[in-house]
Amino acid sequence: MNQVIIIGGGPAGSVMGSYLSMAGIKNIILESAIHPRPHVGESMVTSSTRVYKEIGFLPILEKEGFPHKYGASWHDIKGRGASHIWFDEFPQEGINQPYTYHVDRGKLDLLLLKHAEKLGSEVYQGITVKQVLFDEKGYAAGVRVKIADQEVDLAAKMIVDASGRNTLLGRQLGIKKKDPIFNQYAVHAWFENVNRGEPETADFIHIYFLPVERGWAWQIPITDKITSMGVVAEKEVFMESKGDVEGYFNKYANSNEGLKYALSEARRINEFKQEGDYSYSMEKFVGNGFILVGDAARFVDPIFSSGVSIALYSAKYGSQFIQQAFETGDFSEAAFKPYEVKMRAGVSVWYEFIRLYYKLLPLFTHFIQSKKYRLEVLRLLQGEVYDRKEVPVLAAMRQYIETVEKTENHLLRSKLTSIPIDDLPEFTQLSQD
Repeated sequence: MNQVIIIGGGPAGSVMGSYLSMAGIKNIILESAIHPRPHVGESMVTSSTRVYKEIGFLPILEKEGFPHKYGASWHDIKGRGASHIWFDEFPQEGINQPYTYHVDRGKLDLLLLKHAEKLGSEVYQGITVKQVLFDEKGYAAGVRVKIADQEVDLAAKMIVDASGRNTLLGRQLGIKKKDPIFNQYAVHAWFENVNRGEPETADFIHIYFLPVERGWAWQIPITDKITSMGVVAEKEVFMESKGDVEGYFNKYANSNEGLKYALSEARRINEFKQEGDYSYSMEKFVGNGFILVGDAARFVDPIFSSGVSIALYSAKYGSQFIQQAFETGDFSEAAFKPYEVKMRAGVSVWYEFIRLYYKLLPLFTHFIQSKKYRLEVLRLLQGEVYDRKEVPVLAAMRQYIETVEKTENHLLRSKLTSIPIDDLPEFTQLSQD
């Protein structure tokens, strides 16, 4: 019998395999695609580098020449300037470099998968997992896979769902819940000859505000010549384009003066890609004999480049509880529950931060420039807060919004959006289970 079967060979699956192999736990990674394959999510936060360091992957990132990401910039609609942050303003324990990376995800994910294999994971690509199998006691006991035209059952002591937005177990068990607030839709492509701005911030990620509620665009360097550009808005906004993907992209690319300038001489070099189903959660992240990691558990609007970091840390923390299960022999849902509590706490902080951000966009600019709160905002942006009490800035942002709402003639009152920022009963209940 296999010890652990990991469904999915993206960052979460490969990092899970790496940690398990380093702990001496045999594991198999089953990936439906053949790598390299394109994938959205091309910019990372600095906390990711700690995980890469722990599994010995940092030298590979450097060798492959991925662009260094030293900070981030936000641009208002009228192009009157930008707000910048530099990651070295907030040193983090265990991180000895002032930058993270922008990546070609096809290349990164293949390198991570090969690294996991080198560390000891058995990797099989082009293998589709049809379902997770459960025994008579309700414990995950294996998977059913499709190989060519045949279906084969593989037994295992432990199952890790790292299937990404395919959310295999979420769909199989009926535990996937659409986010009650966000229903984002992205259109993106790669371009050459993008004007990346001033030299000192040219290799930052650039975020452009768009004149539509919850609308924004990204600019991410992929190589010294290629830049990823994407437009994100509510799905209903995209539907107004009636399928004219290029027209939709161009319309909003021209709606922000800074973005318009960046693309003024650019040339698209691949087809537009579309991404939907942007935000969701599962009713539970763990069960008897199984655990969900990365996007298979929860996906939040990615405006702060949190996706890969959440995937890496869910794999790291999840692997610790799996190792403990093999030591104690306890593979029950209760044994894995602390992992879920920790991950939900971290994601809930991100979720609140994102909602406050969208509620009043000028608010973010105000707090990022505040001497009192700037470091807390930086810490949130670096993706490593699992306890809300560590970031009082969230309460301060709420208080600021409340003041704007109650002041009838406040200069920013017209900038308030309809996004709710109070706790959502359904999602609150999930975090307390």
